[in-house]
Amino acid sequence: MTASAIQPLLAAFDQLNNAYLEAEVDKALEHQTALTPHLLAILEAVADNPLRYALEGHNAHVYAAALLAHFQEPAAHRLLIRAFSIKEELLVDLWGDMTTETLPTLLYRTCAGSLAGIMDLISNREADQYVRCAAIEALSYAVAFDPERRDEVVAFLQGLFTGAEAAADSYFWGNLAATLCDLHPGDSMAVITQAYADKLVTPAFLEPGYVEAANEKTREASRADLISWVQARMPVDVHAYISWFAEFHQEDHDQSPTA
Repeated sequence: MTASAIQPLLAAFDQLNNAYLEAEVDKALEHQTALTPHLLAILEAVADNPLRYALEGHNAHVYAAALLAHFQEPAAHRLLIRAFSIKEELLVDLWGDMTTETLPTLLYRTCAGSLAGIMDLISNREADQYVRCAAIEALSYAVAFDPERRDEVVAFLQGLFTGAEAAADSYFWGNLAATLCDLHPGDSMAVITQAYADKLVTPAFLEPGYVEAANEKTREASRADLISWVQARMPVDVHAYISWFAEFHQEDHDQSPTA
């Protein structure tokens, strides 16, 4: 793919448009090698100056992030972490609900088997709580596909229950406990019980009955449930994955109810 062909494709991705560009994505899939450096440059621009990128009204970062994750491009991993490690108002402007709905997949698919960057993001107290929670979810994806990593991930998550990792009312704590339940809470029950006692996790966020039910499952059943959840969250078909992003369904939100 020549430079003269690449630029119109990137320009199309960069236009704010409610319509999903399926034909353009197909073209990108056909020219992964040629396009990848340009997609990485887009993520780098977001990471280097998110305020400028937002003010200029770009949109190519949405396609860049999704395509690079589909390509399982490891060079995108740290760029994604930087691009999402921004102030809340910019996070909403640039990424919308991709933070909660898509970031776990973006992180997992670009990590190339290394969980260090994801763990660093979880440990970053300056990062937005929803970004940190998405990174926690990404660790569960790693266990779903490689159960030998469970002990490593569980030990890391358990070690975060210090009371100092986030504000007392942060969703961070409830997500930690819920993820330990997803990974089977048997060896985490003492930690979770103490988190309830310390009021880091509240029954309103995570019902104690849910924890008990999770503990009654076998590890095999827990993993089977986790795999089903992860597969639903990260479909193999790239069109199925990208086309449901909220920005492509704004008309559903903008339409006024009819009498």
